[in-house]
Amino acid sequence: MTAVETSKMDRRLSLGRLGAAAVVLALLLAIFSIVVVETGQVGVVIRTGADGPSRVLAEPGIYVRLPFAERVWLIDTRLQTSEQNTLQIVTTQDNQTLQLAAWAAWRVSDPLLFNTSTASGKNPANERVLTTLSKTLSGIAQNLSAANMQQGLSVDERARWLATLNTELAPLGIAAELVGLRQVALPDAANEAIYKRMAAGRQQAEQRLVQGLSADEQQLVALQNKQRDQVLGDAYKQTQLQRQTAESKLVAAYAKQYGQAAAFQDRLKAPQPPVTPVAPPVGADAARSE
Repeated sequence: MTAVETSKMDRRLSLGRLGAAAVVLALLLAIFSIVVVETGQVGVVIRTGADGPSRVLAEPGIYVRLPFAERVWLIDTRLQTSEQNTLQIVTTQDNQTLQLAAWAAWRVSDPLLFNTSTASGKNPANERVLTTLSKTLSGIAQNLSAANMQQGLSVDERARWLATLNTELAPLGIAAELVGLRQVALPDAANEAIYKRMAAGRQQAEQRLVQGLSADEQQLVALQNKQRDQVLGDAYKQTQLQRQTAESKLVAAYAKQYGQAAAFQDRLKAPQPPVTPVAPPVGADAARSE
């Protein structure tokens, strides 16, 4: 192969490498230039060095942007929820203290305002929503009694709360669609007092139960003693009757064997009179007796 042919081949290889690099660069530029906005999203195009967004991609689809000069922040416009995980202490209209926790369902209503209020996503929106929710909840509690809060808010009261919440959220580019109470509880001091009363009531019930069992036990012992005395008395009477019958049979057999008269049998059966003891002599009578 001559030098000329070698030089031509080198040039072809160089051109081939340049062409491949150009194709790769074009593919990269195409990839970085295309933005896909899906359903439930809104794209906010932010140009480098600009004070605010250049445009908003409001409809789902494929869009082109300037690579390395523009970036797109995709905002979720679907319904989202925020809940208070920590109970909030509020004072009601009748000066009662309650612990409440609320929730809200909201969505992004104005992407440009939302982009500004959250600094293009650097400040989480959920915290801003919870702060506003806590503020409006205190205002609602101040206009209602503790009984109303415990029974649950009516439709009109929730509607007023929702309107107040949306007024506060409007500068953030957020609109709430639903709001409500997640938990209503008494303060810790009231819960402790209720617990003590319940414990005292339980102890009193246990004491009454023990006293009732003790009284029942005493009644049972008395009944058992009574039944035992009755059984022993009946047994004693039965024994005496059997003894008398046996003695009568023995006397009859003895009289029959030795020919004793019926009068003698009656005398044997009759009870014997008690023997009167004789007192010993005293004084002169004692001397004469000696």
